[in-house]
Amino acid sequence: MILIVADTGPINYLIQIGEIELLPRLVEKVIILATVQTELLHQGAPVVVRAWASQPPAWVEVCSAAQKIEELEISVTDREAIALAREMNASFLLMDDSHARRCATRLGVKTMGTLGLLEAAAARRMISLQAALEKLRTTSCFLADELIEAALKRDEERSRQP
Repeated sequence: MILIVADTGPINYLIQIGEIELLPRLVEKVIILATVQTELLHQGAPVVVRAWASQPPAWVEVCSAAQKIEELEISVTDREAIALAREMNASFLLMDDSHARRCATRLGVKTMGTLGLLEAAAARRMISLQAALEKLRTTSCFLADELIEAALKRDEERSRQP
């Protein structure tokens, strides 16, 4: 079973660009932390994000980690997400923060970011990567131009293959 733990950023951005339904098409179980749900419900979050978080779909389970990891250079939520991914033996942790991702990798947790998830969906011909990235650029998500260009190049190469 493909089970993932998802952090706030990727869920937020997938909702904003209208691609949150990719998750149940790509994985069997999505777990978010109660703290992630609280962050998604924050009054500063977009209305569409708050609406989704107020009643997550049935394919989302809200949990808390039994323990947190002791990595003081990352946020409490990121520490708990990494700990929960370890506890649940998640296939991967969906997380964008590069510092937290490096920490997760050091602790043996596989990670993927929003861009990687969109690439995986594009590789399965579920979405147009170009269109999804254009929508993503209208959000507060920051991706370096080099990352976007490399992803689009990989997507173009994949599309030339039968």
